[in-house]
Amino acid sequence: MFRDLRVLFGQITLKGLITAVFLLITYSSSYGGYATILIYHKFGEDRYPTTSVSMEDFKKQLEYLKKNRFNVIPLSKLIQYLQTGKEIPPKTVVITIDDGYRSTMKAYRLLKEYKFPFTVFLYAEAVGRYPDYLTVKQIEVLKKDPLVEFGNHSYSHKRFAKILKDMDVESYKMLIVQDTLKAEERLKGLLGYVPKIYAFPYGEYTKPFIHVLREMGYRALFTQDPQNVSINTPLWLIPRQPIVGSWAKMKHFQDVLNTEVLPVEKYNPPVGYIKNNPPEIYAVVKYISSYKNCGIYISEIGWIKGKIYKNRIFIDQIPPLKRWKNRIGITCWNKKTGRKATFFWSIYNREVK
Repeated sequence: MFRDLRVLFGQITLKGLITAVFLLITYSSSYGGYATILIYHKFGEDRYPTTSVSMEDFKKQLEYLKKNRFNVIPLSKLIQYLQTGKEIPPKTVVITIDDGYRSTMKAYRLLKEYKFPFTVFLYAEAVGRYPDYLTVKQIEVLKKDPLVEFGNHSYSHKRFAKILKDMDVESYKMLIVQDTLKAEERLKGLLGYVPKIYAFPYGEYTKPFIHVLREMGYRALFTQDPQNVSINTPLWLIPRQPIVGSWAKMKHFQDVLNTEVLPVEKYNPPVGYIKNNPPEIYAVVKYISSYKNCGIYISEIGWIKGKIYKNRIFIDQIPPLKRWKNRIGITCWNKKTGRKATFFWSIYNREVK
């Protein structure tokens, strides 16, 4: 591919230059412009089918990444791309593991074999203490390996977004500060340093939660919204693709690798607690004429065909939401590439206990 491009650029003709640029754009658009961050929890744990991936499926996934020449990079490198605005290389993948369960060591042996870097977000209260979690000795093994990076996954692993429902904002912020400081103290003792990246427990986040962590110097915050990452993804709401339960099968794994990021410029309702129920739900999409068959997903309702006015996708006449938490998703199909493109975020409802 690149040898052909060098030949084309070597021809000092307008036709050759145009052809080369066209081929380069075609090549880049096939997988370029986004990264897939995979999120795992448990490995080979039959007792927990909804949060685990079988070792057989995990090995198939790593082999697929290797055979298809995916660019598996450290999470820190992807953060650099987002910080600097540097273009994300084609077929970029990042591997993350949440909580720090003891079965992480099963995954580690395979990841080391494939020489794939990965990040473990540690539940600070549990690791080195509770039976199902990594021991201090195992953490020592991991931290000596340059393939491994670590992140903060809170101290107590509470549903902090839900706690805000019955709390004033200032008390809530203080709760987040206290929990994060406890986690930092524990992680400093285990790792020798404090990692300044943070994965929200249960993938749940609020604006005050985000604000506190940014004020405390965290440079990247991670959700569990099932979406890929583009250069326009904010550093304080970086989505990841859960690979657990039924979503740990190869069909879903391949699907998320091939899903583009829908270029949403604005969306409603904003993250956090809704002010009106039912809320007004819409997204403003850049280059909307490049997409077709757009739909909007609400966790408790499912998919609804979207209406389009100018560059806005919206739905109307939905019933009041009854769940405490809903994930909203916008999905369209790219007319040129034929691929699905998505954008997700989470909202919460104070009316529900």
